[in-house]
This record gives sequence, structure tokens and C-alpha cells, in this order.
Amino acid sequence: MVIFLQAGVREAIAMTYELERIWKQSNSLDIGQLNVLYRYVGTREGVYRVYPAVRVPVKFDPTTEPQ
Repeated sequence: MVIFLQAGVREAIAMTYELERIWKQSNSLDIGQLNVLYRYVGTREGVYRVYPAVRVPVKFDPTTEPQ
């Protein structure tokens, strides 16, 4: 299966990849006591990263709809 990405998406993924590692190391999640901090970033290319993971609508567009 070949997946074609829009221009700039591969670069945006690479640029934001390190954020997830930083987010995971910076604060532990204590779900039992609901001590959760959500972090997210959306790029002009449409890449959207959020930690911890959440469901977003299929047609969610991070370039126009901050969550």
C-alpha cells in the first residue's frame, strides 16, 4: 500500500515528533486521581498531535479548529 502525503506533511511530522517524547517525560499522568494535562499542536499542513490521545471527529481540521 502506498500512501501519498500532501506537500510539507512529512516535514511537519518530523518537526513535531520530538514533542511527544518531551510531553511524555515532563509530567506523569495519574488517571486514578484525574491529574491529566492535555497538550496539543496543529500545523498548517494539517498534522495534529495531542497527548494523551483523544478521539477527534474524522473531519477535524487543526488548521481552522482549535480544540
